[in-house]
Amino acid sequence: MNRPLADDGQHQHDSSLILFVTGEAPRSHRAQRNLAAALDASGISDAPAREIDLLHEPQQAIHFGIFATPALMHIDASGNRRVLYGDLSDEHRLKDFLSVL
Repeated sequence: MNRPLADDGQHQHDSSLILFVTGEAPRSHRAQRNLAAALDASGISDAPAREIDLLHEPQQAIHFGIFATPALMHIDASGNRRVLYGDLSDEHRLKDFLSVL
């Protein structure tokens, strides 16, 4: 389900990354570390992902259509969404996912 975000705090021409986690879960911590390392390695660490902890904001899972965590969502300038599920340890898949930024 691809739909633009209305009031997410981003300008309409910007794309955004959102990392969905569940509290202090080990897989969430791995995803955070793996994403930070990948962003740093790709030279785009100045545009960090917004993080949503679904233990604190469970309604966001429904709003964004997320059914598992950790999950990394990219929303492009047109509002199209792509999601990568897992702890982001597959470097090739993560690099490919981030290549559109």
